[in-house]
Amino acid sequence: MSMMANHGSAKKLVDPPLRYLTKSLVRTALTCPRKLVYAANPTDFRRNDIDVKDPFVHHLADEGQRFGNYCRRLFPHGVEIGPPSGSIAEKGSMIDNVHAFPDLEELVAQTNHFIRKGENSGHQQRVTIFEAAVRSGPFYVRPDILDKIIHTNTTSRTISQTELRVIEVKSKSYDSRPSSKSGQMWNGDKKSIKAIFLPYIQDIAFQSFVVRRAFPDYRVSSWLMLPDRGKIWNGFNNNTSLFTEVPTLDDTLNAINESTAILLNVDELVEVALSSRVSFPGSNGETFEDAVKHWAEQLSSNNLEASFSEISIGSQCASCIYRINSLPDKGQSGENSQEDIMPSGFDVCWQQATGLGRDALQQPLVVDLYGYTKENIKKFIDQKKFLLKDLSADDFQSKKECEPKDKISSTQRQLYQVSSWQNESMNAFHEPQYVLKRDGLRKEMERWHYPWHFIDFETASPVLPYYPDMAPYEIVAFQFSHHIIYENQTHEVCHASEFLHNETGVCPNEQFLHALYNAIRTGGTVFQWSPHENSVLSSLLSSNLYTSSLSTQEKNTLSALLRDGNRPMVDLCKLAADYYYVDGSGGSSSIKRLLAPTMNVSARLKHIYGHLTYNSNNFVNFQWYQQDAMGRAIDPYKILSGINQVNDNNNEETNEETSSVTHGGGAATVFHELQCNIDLSEQDRRNREQSLLRYCELDTLSMAMIVQAWQGFLER
Repeated sequence: MSMMANHGSAKKLVDPPLRYLTKSLVRTALTCPRKLVYAANPTDFRRNDIDVKDPFVHHLADEGQRFGNYCRRLFPHGVEIGPPSGSIAEKGSMIDNVHAFPDLEELVAQTNHFIRKGENSGHQQRVTIFEAAVRSGPFYVRPDILDKIIHTNTTSRTISQTELRVIEVKSKSYDSRPSSKSGQMWNGDKKSIKAIFLPYIQDIAFQSFVVRRAFPDYRVSSWLMLPDRGKIWNGFNNNTSLFTEVPTLDDTLNAINESTAILLNVDELVEVALSSRVSFPGSNGETFEDAVKHWAEQLSSNNLEASFSEISIGSQCASCIYRINSLPDKGQSGENSQEDIMPSGFDVCWQQATGLGRDALQQPLVVDLYGYTKENIKKFIDQKKFLLKDLSADDFQSKKECEPKDKISSTQRQLYQVSSWQNESMNAFHEPQYVLKRDGLRKEMERWHYPWHFIDFETASPVLPYYPDMAPYEIVAFQFSHHIIYENQTHEVCHASEFLHNETGVCPNEQFLHALYNAIRTGGTVFQWSPHENSVLSSLLSSNLYTSSLSTQEKNTLSALLRDGNRPMVDLCKLAADYYYVDGSGGSSSIKRLLAPTMNVSARLKHIYGHLTYNSNNFVNFQWYQQDAMGRAIDPYKILSGINQVNDNNNEETNEETSSVTHGGGAATVFHELQCNIDLSEQDRRNREQSLLRYCELDTLSMAMIVQAWQGFLER
């Protein structure tokens, strides 16, 4: 039985001529060609919708759209072909199908009309097309900008060459300053492309490949248009709107030079990308060009499943967009919905490759192992060890001789994770455990001085700056929270201060530094979770633009917090990685992965936060330790999400469904709205500000909670 017959709703696949290989499908195939089977049948195989629901992912997409619209302004004579590609399959559904999108032929015809316009009469002129629709055989692309340039002989004034510039607009940062290394796309040998730029070069390479096939009589060149961190933003340049006729190429290049964008010719890089061997699951040394031709041929097959019959499971499966926990919740009553019984593409692959049943695949797999390597996963799969519970201490034995004794190594974390799952799978009522390297952590804590300051920064790095005299992606520090633990018998936690910039049109960085100095000037050890705070503070202090109003005392006090200062911030994330493991964290040292599991094992946290006793400006008589039906701690960030939702629903004036912030990316998204959305009502603004304040406060409270738990563990 074919996999398409596994459930009753399978639809007949479209005939081969109607299926095209697009840029988004090439990008999908590079992660795993097998995904093309599922991408071609979106009604039969659901995608993981975590990213779809993530407001920060939407924010990143909006940032890309903002930069794309900005770049279009530099081509005021440009014309758009049909609706933007976001409404067509290129950026929506993963399969391009003439029946589903009947305007595709019309879009291609419009594009050809503009490109060929004037050829017969000999009166050609420059044409710039946004979202051109270009098709050649089984390939279909929609370049961001397709610029037809007419080169003439300066002597005879006749046309010497017609060039089609394929311009891919990306919001990937680039730095044109000579002192910067981030603008170098080649590796040192000048024969291979840096990994960080390779996906962007492959995108433009595929589009140029298709345009060449569609217009073989034109010279096709390849270009990337990127935000340049070496340029300063001074608002939108309206000089381009002064053109009363089609501008010359020099006019356009001058406009780009005066903007915060940069236009880079990448012809050499494209040729290398097309002719170089490409790596993807199941690859056999083929070049990128050969790979896309092969995928197009497979995609046009009458039997799509058979054409992609080779399955290569491995480490790439950990982030598969078709991995869905598709079993109904335990205790769920009633009939299953159609979505419940739809097969998961991930499950189909793993069932065929391993022989495991659907139920078994809902358990943690070897690809869920903390800190795995491709080699680790390949070895386990080759040994027919597919589930975490299949692993044993012997699988980690080879490295143990060189493991440090006073710290937790990544190998030990993996072993703890496996042991935890094995215990839980054998006993549903297994009590979670923790591991603490007591001597090492105690030595670290003996260096700390009261009062203990816990700080967390919220920042944004917009592609188009919010304020003049800033560069693309320059840091905007708009918020911090600050908790203190004092030296007394109770080691009480106090939410001592907070800062939130809510004024539009004014950069907050200078005010941020003044407020931070006032928060930590009393002395004591200052804590961060990960190096983010150190990086942000270092960046702000290196700019005269933000430090000119600081006193010498303020500069010295803040500079002392940096890594090489005499009062450097202590990174609690590093300490957690070195000395602490707890069941339920998946081996991670992320504070959001650690917090709820730590509350499960800490008697001290249950005692302190298990009552309506927490108070601050943002929370009144609040209880942070709450239990679910199984008696386990509810994640405080989920509790926070519920608070924000309730508060939004209670405000009848709000026009928004929710302004909830439960992660740093969400904070940047909400700040962007506060700065740019002029349609927000006063109530909407207050909701967002309160959500930001509550979220950032929970971040620093979580840091303090972890330290309080450690204190309790060390006293036992």
